[in-house]
Amino acid sequence: MTRVLVVDDDFMVARLHSRYVAAVDGFTVAGVAHSGAEALGAAERLRPDLVLLDIYLPDMDGIAVLRELRAAEERDPGREPVDALFITAARDAGVVRAALRAGALH
Repeated sequence: MTRVLVVDDDFMVARLHSRYVAAVDGFTVAGVAHSGAEALGAAERLRPDLVLLDIYLPDMDGIAVLRELRAAEERDPGREPVDALFITAARDAGVVRAALRAGALH
């Protein structure tokens, strides 16, 4: 079972993403976070396999969250790497490139 952490500051969007994940065979929602700080704490506690991540969060952007997740993986070689997909309204090419450079899968 692939454990997914849903990160979006909009509660309704997070709920929709969670429902979609729950409806897909082989995937389960491990947790939901609505800020960057919540996402980092949840990732540390829950150790998800996949993070569905929004760019626009109230305290830090999703790219910074992903960079922090990657830094935590580097500090702890025994930690399993987490995959990340950005689900966002961001359309700016620079933002998309930055997300991919930070390690986003798509």
